[in-house]
Amino acid sequence: MHSVRRYIGAIPQDHVVMKIDFTNAFNGIHRDEMLSSVLIRIPELYAYCRSSYGQPSFLFFGLYTVSSQECAQQGDPLGPLLFSNTIHPMLSSLQAELKLGYLDDITLGGPVEIVAFDVAEIMRIGAEIGLSLNVSKCELIAHSDAAISDTLLQSFNRVEIEDNTLLGAPLFPGPALDRALAERCQELAKQPTD
Repeated sequence: MHSVRRYIGAIPQDHVVMKIDFTNAFNGIHRDEMLSSVLIRIPELYAYCRSSYGQPSFLFFGLYTVSSQECAQQGDPLGPLLFSNTIHPMLSSLQAELKLGYLDDITLGGPVEIVAFDVAEIMRIGAEIGLSLNVSKCELIAHSDAAISDTLLQSFNRVEIEDNTLLGAPLFPGPALDRALAERCQELAKQPTD
């Protein structure tokens, strides 16, 4: 949070920050990619993960049986580690000055051309491992008068610097902070008093 706040607070005119959101990320990542990543970077867990995910598992819902063949199982305590380990090479390959990832939330910052290149790489590599961008939830942050000519970056929602949040937390005083405080006050008003 603090790194992004500092970066955006001093962002040059020709730089942008991009918040990336994947569609159903934890349920989309390919198991073979997940297992391969474990073998390469965490080989001591491979035998356990292969026994858990080497074959499809079956999920039962009433009279229905569903074959589970992708991603980690919901509720698996290793799920976040397996997901993060699988996307780590993709994040490491990016060139942006600011590269932050928290599970499936990725934030990039840098010159427009570099961020646009990195977003295209995320889309390309992501497709190979089972991830696709949720374009309607991705956000581009730039100065209000910055002209963005890149067509890929133009396709994302543009958010004003003072109206920005990261992982649900407002970064600056302004509309986002006002909304967050109002929501917390409403929650507190609904709680019963003793």
